[in-house]
Amino acid sequence: MAKKVIPQSKYHCRGCKHSYDWHEKDWKGDVFMCRCKFSQWSKFLNRDICDKFEKR
Repeated sequence: MAKKVIPQSKYHCRGCKHSYDWHEKDWKGDVFMCRCKFSQWSKFLNRDICDKFEKR
């Protein structure tokens, strides 16, 4: 059975102008979590874009 190809967006939360308060560093020192003014909780910076995305 063939694998389904899921289209990947070239934009992520990292490139959105609504992401702020980048926090939670990994073992290499890179941050991977952010806050969004449209969300109550933190999001992953490499998450695919949402419908409120605006490029920085």
